Amino acid sequence: MGNWDDLIDAVSPASLLVVIRGWMSDGLRARMAPEDILQETLLQAWRDRTQLTWQGLSAFRRWLLGIARHRILDAETTAKRLKRGAGQREVLLSELLRRDDGSSSATFAGPVATSSPGRIAQEREKAERMAAALATLPADLQDVLRLRLFEELKIEEIAARLGVGESGVRHRFRRAAALYQERLQELITTTGR
Repeated sequence: MGNWDDLIDAVSPASLLVVIRGWMSDGLRARMAPEDILQETLLQAWRDRTQLTWQGLSAFRRWLLGIARHRILDAETTAKRLKRGAGQREVLLSELLRRDDGSSSATFAGPVATSSPGRIAQEREKAERMAAALATLPADLQDVLRLRLFEELKIEEIAARLGVGESGVRHRFRRAAALYQERLQELITTTGR
């Protein structure tokens, strides 16, 4: 991988958004957007990048998803604490970086290109198309595709989770991947992006 931006592009931030959105509760989505969790995930990954032992792109993606899951759990815990009246209102990073005059502070030195508002908006659009294509699949195919393609679980893990044999998971995944690709291409063609 050439640089951080290339590495992030290679793990498909839009598909990360699909997973994050699926993991978030309705209550949490009412308080914050999946894009906020993605930005926090990328910032934490940037901060902790020196602690990661490189084991390939798939392992890197699983590491990012693990960070995202922890960010979601932390946000849920904070929401429960705030609901009980303890603590103060949660402040998002984007609010902290905003100056009094509405402009952004340039003092933050992090993975700027990978978490910029424009970049996140692009990824949100891709994620919406991916989620829409995924939603058109029958439920049994949807589960297998989401777990394998988006969450990158191994075939045996999916089989155990769904209570289906490994050959059944492989068969469903092949069918689901073909249908998903077809539906996603239709959405891209109709939206022009």
